[in-house]
This record gives sequence, structure tokens and C-alpha cells, in this order.
Amino acid sequence: MDEKAGGAGVPGTVVITDSASNIPQRLRDGLPLSVVPITLILDGVDYGDDVDMSAAEFYARQAADPDAQYSTSCLSAGQALAAYRAVAESADGIVSVHTGSGLSGSFAAACQAADLMASEGSIPIELVDTGTVSMACGFCVLAAARAARSGASVVEAAEAARRTVDRVKMFVVVKTLRGVAQSGRVPSVVGYFLARIPISPVLQIGNGGVKLVRPERTYSRSIAHLIKTLSREIGEDPVDLAVMHAAAPEEAVELGRLLSSRHQCRQVTITEFTPAMGAHTGQGLLGAAFCPAELRTL
Repeated sequence: MDEKAGGAGVPGTVVITDSASNIPQRLRDGLPLSVVPITLILDGVDYGDDVDMSAAEFYARQAADPDAQYSTSCLSAGQALAAYRAVAESADGIVSVHTGSGLSGSFAAACQAADLMASEGSIPIELVDTGTVSMACGFCVLAAARAARSGASVVEAAEAARRTVDRVKMFVVVKTLRGVAQSGRVPSVVGYFLARIPISPVLQIGNGGVKLVRPERTYSRSIAHLIKTLSREIGEDPVDLAVMHAAAPEEAVELGRLLSSRHQCRQVTITEFTPAMGAHTGQGLLGAAFCPAELRTL
């Protein structure tokens, strides 16, 4: 297990995720939770996401060299298998919770590893496809881990994650499309034109994909629409809120403050996109994920 994970070595149900869930260390402490780093590839060198290179280091390098070549590699079946085997002797079961299969190959890799574990007669493994990413996925991971800490079985902990999948939402603004163009996830010709389109879109991420909410020509107008969208979607019921950003800490703090002043935000978390996440979005991403606060107590 991750050496930073609070539940290392504790029998019972253990939850495993990857670094694209973007969960801050302070929320992971004390939980039976292991986070496996995905891989950032920068100028041909592999880095463990947020392990070998911090977010601050990555964004500084990105700003210093806008033409640097970077890409990412999702969780591999080998990484997932190693994580499962590391806890199999002390745990009764594993819940493996990952970024949506329509957004990343990590879930498919986890399925391959789980199949191999099953063929070896190992402990039961429940797999959860969250259909989303970052702290929207993170809320699902935390739901499973908190249930596991309370003594839930592997099936019960997985169900806690799935309940959250059904009710979590996430909206973001991407400052420019340059990061998307350079991420290696689109053809080079498409990337060339994306990098030159002067729009800053508002996006909804969930249900296995990315939906365009509104294209705006300026970052400030996109943020204004993001705030309007979040305020409408959050509504009046108590929520847990996570504000995510990529090298935009002041904007993230202000967004958290504004939403907290308007809504019943019982828990507010501000987290920065990891290097591998930021490689796909570029600097300036700002957004929020939220889910009903009642799910934290179920």
C-alpha cells in the first residue's frame, strides 16, 4: 500500500485507487486507502504522478517551457496487480475505484488485474467505474474507504462508492485548449488547430464522458458562467464541495469562498490537479465537484 495511506496493514476491506482521483493527503489519512500513481512522461522521462514530481514543480516547468513535450500513461495492469498483491495477505477484500472507463484506461487495467487475482483464488475484489475523474471520482473513493474503516464488507464498501457515483457532479473551465492539444490524446493535426482556437469552454465531466456546457471566448466569462452553473446545480441541500485547479490557487480559494457563502457546504476541499492531470488541461483550469453531504454519514 501507499506508505502515506492511513490503513496500511489493517485487516478488513481495503480501497485502492489511482492518482487521477486527486484526493489530498489530509482526506486520506486514517483510511484503509492506497493510491497508485499513474505516469507523467515529460520530454521522454517517466515520472510517478505527484510522487517523482510535484504539481508545483510540473507547473513551473510547464510555464518555463511552453513547448515541452508531455503525455501520460494510465494505471497499468501490472501496477494494479502489484497493489492488489501488496494488501491481499492482510485484507479480507479490495474495492478498486477508478476514473471512468470512457475517460481513461485505468479501469480496464484494474479489471485485468482483478481477473488474474481471481484466477489465483485470491481475496474478493469489487471494481467501481466512477464515470468521472479528479475529486468527483475522489468522493466515490472516500465513500468506500470510510465505509471500510467503519467495518463494511467489500460489497458494502463498493455499494457506498456506487451510491456516490449516482449523485456526484463536476463542472470545470479550461482556460485554453493548448493543454488538450499538447496532451497526446488528439491527432497532431487536430491539436494544431485546437491550440489556436480562442475559446475557454465550460465543461461537465461525468457519466463516462465530457459534455460541453458553454463555449466562451474569454476566461472571465467562462468563470462567471461556471459560478452560475454550479449555483444552480448545487441548490439548497447540504453538500460536500471540492474545488479543483491547475496553477490557479487564488481563483480556487475565491470560488470556494463564493460557493460557501451561497450554499450549505459542510466540507470544502481545495485541491490542485496532479501533474498528469494538468498535462491534459494546461494551466488555469478551475472547477468544482460536489455530492450530497448526507452520503458521508451513510
